[in-house]
Amino acid sequence: MKKFLKIILGIVVVIGILVGVIVMVTSGDRDIARNFVTWASAGQYEEARELLHSELQKEFNVEKLQASFEGVKPYTEVSFGSVETASGRGTTMEGSASTEDGCTSKVSFEVLNDKIIAFNINPLCRE
Repeated sequence: MKKFLKIILGIVVVIGILVGVIVMVTSGDRDIARNFVTWASAGQYEEARELLHSELQKEFNVEKLQASFEGVKPYTEVSFGSVETASGRGTTMEGSASTEDGCTSKVSFEVLNDKIIAFNINPLCRE
């Protein structure tokens, strides 16, 4: 019985270490996505646009980004329940963003080399 408990404890420790490593490795990517949501919804379009990959910046100039987020309530909380990362493929995240009054949107991001290569916020919480 003691041997079985030691094996279970060892497995739990290994899983805990793996989770800790994933959290540390993806913290920068989560910050990038979180900042994009909060900045874009707060009208800081130039700062939010800088987080986009150069090819995505061509699609979203400041005016288009502003038009996309015009009338959106500022998001105050952004969290990710699903985070996957793979070497050379970047980080994929899914979660939610909430406004102060409780409106919630589903968010998904793909980040590669510290730049957002794809994002979706749906539905946007409008004023």
